[in-house]
Amino acid sequence: SPDALFQEIDGEGVILDLNSSSYFGVDGIGVRVWELLLSRPEIENILNQLMTEFDASREQIEQDVGRFVAELLEAGLATAD
Repeated sequence: SPDALFQEIDGEGVILDLNSSSYFGVDGIGVRVWELLLSRPEIENILNQLMTEFDASREQIEQDVGRFVAELLEAGLATAD
């Protein structure tokens, strides 16, 4: 969303929703997913990239990314095109 600002501080991220002035904390893989959403928003590309970076099963990565993206959409911090 253009109304979301992201800042990474010491490996943790903070997303500010400019509409509500709410802050959301993001850590670990969430920071990486946010970065990938900005550069390659296609979920398949994100999953493939995370498979090369993290020691986890594809199923676990799919679940984690799906949950995170759903939370972003629900909070209005991301949009589905």
